[in-house]
Amino acid sequence: MTTVMARAMSVGIIGAGPGGLALGIFLRKAGFDDFTIFDREDGVGGTWRINTYPGLACDVKSHLYSYSFDLNPHWSRLWSGQPEILEYFERCAQRYELSDKLRLNTEIVSATWLSEQHQWVLTTSTGEERRFDIVVSAIGLFTQPVMPDLVEEEPFTGTIMHTAKWDHSVDLSGARVAVLGTGSTAAQLVPEVAKKAAKVYSVQRSPTWVLPKPDRPYTAREKWMFAHIPLAKKIYRTRLWLRSESNISVIEHGSDKTEEFKNIALRTLEATVPDDELRAKLTPDHPLGCKRLVFATDYLQALTKPHVEVVSSPARALRSRTLVTEDGTELDVDVVLCATGYAAADYLGQIDVRGVDGAALGETWRNGAYAYLGMTVPGYPNFFMLYGPNTNVGSNSVIFILEAQAHYIVRALAHMRRRNRSYVEVRPDVMKRYLDKIDTWMQGTVWLTRCSSYFRAPNGRVVTQWPRSARDFWALTRWFRPGDYEFSETSCRRAPIDVGAQTAAQQ
Repeated sequence: MTTVMARAMSVGIIGAGPGGLALGIFLRKAGFDDFTIFDREDGVGGTWRINTYPGLACDVKSHLYSYSFDLNPHWSRLWSGQPEILEYFERCAQRYELSDKLRLNTEIVSATWLSEQHQWVLTTSTGEERRFDIVVSAIGLFTQPVMPDLVEEEPFTGTIMHTAKWDHSVDLSGARVAVLGTGSTAAQLVPEVAKKAAKVYSVQRSPTWVLPKPDRPYTAREKWMFAHIPLAKKIYRTRLWLRSESNISVIEHGSDKTEEFKNIALRTLEATVPDDELRAKLTPDHPLGCKRLVFATDYLQALTKPHVEVVSSPARALRSRTLVTEDGTELDVDVVLCATGYAAADYLGQIDVRGVDGAALGETWRNGAYAYLGMTVPGYPNFFMLYGPNTNVGSNSVIFILEAQAHYIVRALAHMRRRNRSYVEVRPDVMKRYLDKIDTWMQGTVWLTRCSSYFRAPNGRVVTQWPRSARDFWALTRWFRPGDYEFSETSCRRAPIDVGAQTAAQQ
C-alpha cells in the first residue's frame, strides 16, 4: 500500500472567497500547514472583490453573513454593502495569518488526477504546474458571467458591459442607459443608475417578486453593545439564524409562508406603484420562490420615476446606437448594462477536471452536476468542493453552509492522517442513495414548478438548491463517516451516476 500520506498532507484550494478562507483557517487550526489558496484576482473576497457595481449589497443580514467564529461588532447597517463585506473578509485573512498561503493573480485552468502517485496536478493559465495530495474547489456559483445573446446587426458604438466586470471609467451622467435583467443585481443597480442617467430603460424578460428590505444603520447604542458585550452579538446572530430557519417553508409550493410572502410582495407593489399599467408589467406570473427572491429598498420606487421606463420585451439585437427588443422596439441607448447573472448550474465549467482514467468531470455531469453532500464525486478521489451542487440554501446564510462543509473536509483529512491514508473516494452506492434523497426532498418544492431559473441544468434538474433547512445540512455533515468512502483504489472505472430531471410539479 502506498504511504504518500506519511509526509505532510498537501492541500490545494482553488478560490480565496469566504469558503476558501474558512477552510484555510480550519486547516491551520487542525495542524495542517501545507496548503495553498489560489485565486485569479489580486486579493481575497471572491465575488465581493470581483463585483463592484453601484448599489451592490448583500441580501442576507450582516451579522448572519459572517463567520460564526469571527463575529464582527462593527457592521454599520443591517444589510452591508460590498466595500464593508470585502473589508471584513480581508481582515479575516489578515487576522488568521493566511497571507503566506495565498497565491493571488493565479488562475487555475485544469486539475488532473495522477493515479500512481495519488496526487492532483493543478495547472495555471501560465502553464505552471503544482502537485497536491488533496484539491478543494472553493470557486462557488457566481464566477462565470452570462452575457445575453444579442445579434449585433450593426457595430454598436456605445458601451456594453456585464455588471460583474464593471468599468468605473464609464460616466453614466446624462446618458441613456438600458439595464437588462430583473434579478437582485438589477434591483440594486437601477436606483443608482437612475440617480445619474438622463434616461433608464429597465428591459425585462419577466418581472420578479420583490419583497421589502427595511435596511437602516445600526444605532450607536447597538454598535456599542455588540462591541462591549460579547454575548449580545452572539444572541443577536442566533436570533437571525433561527428566524431564517423558520422561513424554510417558503420553498414549499403553495405553503402558508409562500402565500404570506406573496401577499406582502403584492401589497408592496400596490402601495409603491400607483399606475395600473406599470403595476401590471411588474406583476410576476410565476410562483413566488421558484426564482431567487429579490429584497429591495428602493427598486420599485425607482421604476416609477418619469425618466425610467419598464420595457416588457427582452433584448434581441444591437444597432449603431440602439437596442432592439423582441417586439421590434428600438431604444436609443448609450450604455447597455447586463445584469444577466451567472452560469451557476455549470459547476467548475471554467476548469478542466480529469479524474480516474482521465474521465472529464464535465462529461460525468453531462445530465447535471451532483456531489455527495455537495462535496465529493465518485471517480474523483481526493477532490472536494465547497458550495458545490445542491448546497445553495434557500432560507439561510451560505456562510453557515460553507463552515459546515469546511469542518467536514478537515475531519475527512484528519481521519486520513490518523490512518495514514493517501486515497479517499465516495462510494458510488452512497452517492446514488444520496441523489435519491435529494430527488425525494425536492418533491413539492416551488423550484419544480414550470419556472426558468439559474437553479436548473439544461435537462431541468435542480442542481444548485438545497431542499431542506440549514440545520438539516449541518446534521448531515456534523460527522465524517468513513463507511461512506473507499480508502484504496479500485480496479474498475467509475461510471457516471445516471441522473435525470426531477418530476416537475404543476403550477
